[in-house]
Amino acid sequence: MSMKKPVVLSREELYERVWAQPMSALAREFGVTGNALAKICSRVRVPYPSRGFWAKVAAGKAPERAALPTDPEGSNQKITISGIRARSRRARTRLSPEARRDQLVAVAAGILTREGAHAASMKRIAREAGISETQAYNYFKSRDELLVELAKRELEAVRKGRLAELERGHDHYSRLALSIKGYLMQVEERGALLQALLSTPEVRLMLRRDHRASRDSAMNRHADRLVEMFGVPRPVALCCTVILTSLSLRTGKLVANKKISAALAERLCVAMTVQGSRDTISNARAS
Repeated sequence: MSMKKPVVLSREELYERVWAQPMSALAREFGVTGNALAKICSRVRVPYPSRGFWAKVAAGKAPERAALPTDPEGSNQKITISGIRARSRRARTRLSPEARRDQLVAVAAGILTREGAHAASMKRIAREAGISETQAYNYFKSRDELLVELAKRELEAVRKGRLAELERGHDHYSRLALSIKGYLMQVEERGALLQALLSTPEVRLMLRRDHRASRDSAMNRHADRLVEMFGVPRPVALCCTVILTSLSLRTGKLVANKKISAALAERLCVAMTVQGSRDTISNARAS
């Protein structure tokens, strides 16, 4: 590789350059190898196109480019790219274990949202986080463990969003309607990511036991309230809850897959669920 004059760029400038042309061509322009340029990008947390990106561009199917993450050092330091190895490199930013785990989870979420679960290898996640793959395994034993952690956080966010809406209700029916609204709002925001996560067999299997136990517990609590508040027989209350919950979950999948808008889904699902609950309670009182 012929020696060329060092090039000095900001992170933003480097980011724009690596997404404007193939890394191999840009590396030749800078007088370094493609592997060296990739290492520089990883060190300063500048994401670059994955293998196959430019072939998709040529075919007219260009994927979205990865967003430039915030510089963990919060500086405007310039990056010097030269064919001559520097005597010393800047110190790596040391994050706390909790902050590093959060960072890896956030990076994985970004990759899954843009490209799907198949693109979220541990090597790719570590690279975009600016650390080595070996270091990433210090925080998560496997890629599946990392994705399960991400799924748990997303499911918890959905639960909290639903409960926040539900708490605004003043009676059984308004709380029921607001619970569905809160759920569908969260699904509209997070559903695509959750669908990508749950499409991974290993992740789905690892989540199944805990998720099923949590869902069964919630349905039993709702059935108990129908018994206490309206005198609905316990078996009827539980059957009603299971059926109407399944309706909401199926509606959520349609929203997540963009088969129906969240607004239309809310109108239909709330109408059917509230009416179903009214009919169950009315029949129980009449008998």
